[in-house]
Amino acid sequence: MSSHWWFHSGLGLAFVLVCAAISLRWADWAMGPFVLVVLGLGWALRRTSGITFDRYTSTPDAARYFGAYLLACLMLVASGMTLEWGFGVRWAVACAGLVAGVLTVVMGYRVDATVRRELRAGR
Repeated sequence: MSSHWWFHSGLGLAFVLVCAAISLRWADWAMGPFVLVVLGLGWALRRTSGITFDRYTSTPDAARYFGAYLLACLMLVASGMTLEWGFGVRWAVACAGLVAGVLTVVMGYRVDATVRRELRAGR
């Protein structure tokens, strides 16, 4: 059970682009397409491989990794927003989105590997 290469890359790119749109003050039109892209990637993955978003919480270790990932992304974007909007640091949200995008790809593959390992072990 493994996601296609384009799934994690697509999610990571979507996060980078939506955060860049926030830095450009285009968030009002970017959020709708972002949600559609994420849902579309999930739909395409389910249609081509049978894998769903449920795998992120399907085993204990995968759920822990996913929880740490969500917390890290939340902290990254919140820090970027604070820097950009509170202290005038241009492109801080976009930079945070770039890091979150890379983290999305890395953790996506990590969760896939963890789920495979735990299912083989019978957990």
